[in-house]
Amino acid sequence: MFSGFSGKIKSLSVYWCLWALLFVSLAVLPACSPKAPASEPQVPVGQVKVTLQGGISRFLESVDYCDREEVFSVRLAVDGQKVTLSGEVSDSAHKDAMLLAISGLVPGIEIVDSITVLPHPSLGDNCWGVVKVPVVDLGDGPGSSGGDHTVTQARMGDRLRLLKESQGWYLCQMDDNYLGWVGSSDIYVTDKDPERSFFSGEAALVASKMTSAYLSPGGDLALEENLVQGTVLPFLGVSDAWASLRLPGGPEIWVKAEDVTHFDSYGEVFAQKKGAQGVIETAKQYVGLPYLWAGCTSVGFDCSGLTQYCMKMNGYRIRRDADMQQEQGDPVAKEDLIPGDLVFFSKNGRSASHVGIYMGDSLYIHSAGGSGVGINSFDPSHPDYLKSRDDTYLCARRIIK
Repeated sequence: MFSGFSGKIKSLSVYWCLWALLFVSLAVLPACSPKAPASEPQVPVGQVKVTLQGGISRFLESVDYCDREEVFSVRLAVDGQKVTLSGEVSDSAHKDAMLLAISGLVPGIEIVDSITVLPHPSLGDNCWGVVKVPVVDLGDGPGSSGGDHTVTQARMGDRLRLLKESQGWYLCQMDDNYLGWVGSSDIYVTDKDPERSFFSGEAALVASKMTSAYLSPGGDLALEENLVQGTVLPFLGVSDAWASLRLPGGPEIWVKAEDVTHFDSYGEVFAQKKGAQGVIETAKQYVGLPYLWAGCTSVGFDCSGLTQYCMKMNGYRIRRDADMQQEQGDPVAKEDLIPGDLVFFSKNGRSASHVGIYMGDSLYIHSAGGSGVGINSFDPSHPDYLKSRDDTYLCARRIIK
């Protein structure tokens, strides 16, 4: 009897031991099993934004981005592990390079590209324009031009790349890459690059400071304002002392043949490099012309508008503003200046705020606020020495070599 009972006790003991062993095994097993792969730690939203914005800023510095010549407006929206980039850019290559530059800055983050590349899709194929008035102010926003809101000017015949439209105004990019807003009533909009359509044949350059346009040779005026020097239009032919030109999107006009120079093609107009003396003579025509903020025509010039214009008329392309022009060409010491060099002045001692053209013999020509286009000297003994300007001299660059 007792032996049977003792057998049962042993069986129960074994039973409970097995359960205890199983319990301990289950408790220990997770610690001994291989761990599941850990997910990337989630980076705080604020840190994601700061990191990616820093990456974008460094990229823009690396390509010398300038908001006066290129649209690059990008916004970030963070949603968990996904970042959506939106906004507008005018250079698709820069957008692609930026995306590559920031792609690995935040591990585990998915970057979604929702950036619009300009010209805006809403324009369709109509993303070109030709200025159809003698001179137009380009403004700093839609519906905003004139006075301090003017950023630059364009002449009749100037070719514009249209980027987007707002309130009847177009954000456009000129041939020198400069950006500004122009009213739709001042341009002829087309779906073809004007260089290969409107200017597909012969071309004429207005060479006189100004010339009147007529509906017929010596007849009624076709335009209330004169065409200005530097205007380029399609050349149709000559009749006696009159040249026939094509208006953008309009009929032919007639100007005095002696006031224009004829070229076989549009591409030849500003192709010939005429040297420093040509640049200086172009500028000297305008001595006494009043200063005009953002001006770059014979109606009036600002400082960099004069230098850019005189260079272009003689076959040399430079950027629009003084601080931009300071970055071009080769540096030149003041004692090594030769005619045609650009001389720069600065209010802060670092970035150019004024520019002129060196003429030789210590003289330079420039367009200054309050005095307009004039000639001054670096020589303190010269009657045209201007100490206030000489004190702010910054540097010089050589464009003509």
